[in-house]
Amino acid sequence: MKKSQKLLLGRNIFAFIIIILFTIIIIHEKASSILLPKAEEKINTYFNENYNFLKGEVNKDKVKYENSKYSMTLKNKSNKHLYFKIYYKNKKTTDTYKKDYLEGKSILKYTKNKLEKEINTITNQKCSIEIISTLDKFTPKVQERIINEDNLLQLKFYNIEKELTINNWNTETITSEIVNFIEIFQNNNITPKSYTLIITDKKEITKSIKISNITDDFTKNNSKKEIINAIINDENKELLDKEKIEYTYLN
Repeated sequence: MKKSQKLLLGRNIFAFIIIILFTIIIIHEKASSILLPKAEEKINTYFNENYNFLKGEVNKDKVKYENSKYSMTLKNKSNKHLYFKIYYKNKKTTDTYKKDYLEGKSILKYTKNKLEKEINTITNQKCSIEIISTLDKFTPKVQERIINEDNLLQLKFYNIEKELTINNWNTETITSEIVNFIEIFQNNNITPKSYTLIITDKKEITKSIKISNITDDFTKNNSKKEIINAIINDENKELLDKEKIEYTYLN
């Protein structure tokens, strides 16, 4: 076979493969559209049988076909970031209600990011936020405030974590730095449940301690210097147990 004939044959085979692929895609898309009403019916039936109690609480998005399955997103009417999905695939219906809606995975992730940005803007302190529980473990009043995004910086449902670099590794300096840090938040009416602080020696960065469960009361605590002294010297566990403060040497 001549070279030109081989080239022509190769082009024809390639064109044939492309046509087959496009045909498969078109058939697949048409099939998914044809089956959409059935999938929608299955999903709505599943919702009515399992989550009818949410009827006045959520809005239903249209059923979509993506990633080889049909899905409907159901969003809380008060906050679109609280939602869950119902999936239909291969005659099976599943949902993400427990993880995304009951435990609030989606809204708590959104809330965490929002609080971190707000705190950074207000205090110029870049901190990490840890929300202390899943949504279902909070009281109904706390849940309502989270969903309505009601003055969340003053709601004690989160912890603040921050690394502080200390110039002089001694009780006086460390205590003063912690007090000054907490007062920045107090002065801006930001009231987390507690602070987790990683204290690092600027002159010896391998010297680092993680102190957990520090509260706003620390600034007024008459024993605060004794507490820090006990931590950096790894002694007086009775005092730390009494104050419910925990610490870990990181290096």
